Amino acid sequence: MAFIYEVVPEKDHDFFISMGLKNCWGNDTLNLSEGSTKWCADRERNAYIVNIGGGHDDMPYFHDLWWNGTVIRLETLCGGSGNYETGVDMVWFIQKIPVPKELWRYRDEIRDIINEAFSINSGWCNKKHLRSVKVVFECEPTIEE
Repeated sequence: MAFIYEVVPEKDHDFFISMGLKNCWGNDTLNLSEGSTKWCADRERNAYIVNIGGGHDDMPYFHDLWWNGTVIRLETLCGGSGNYETGVDMVWFIQKIPVPKELWRYRDEIRDIINEAFSINSGWCNKKHLRSVKVVFECEPTIEE
């Protein structure tokens, strides 16, 4: 199964809450907003990417990759060109991938998961206006001690 970008379905609300994701400042549990909280989900690989905040002023976006119970906090930026009449070409810039030491041997797989998930993540753009999504890695994974 591949990633899907969707509003967290009602059947997954308890699971989402059990993930224990924190907001971008790390000081509070991320709330589930019924009907609007989205994720990139690959249920077969037990991998989920959730936007946890940021993206204003000079702050990057923060996304948590929850993979088999481990959270990797990613830093990203998002840009695009075009408009809703002609279509939007979106670009995700992956800026930081801090991989826990115990998962370091999976860093290539983690990078692949990130690429696959963000390749379908329409973020702020309404899907019906989205023409393309590109993922640009501006970093390589680093070991988080």
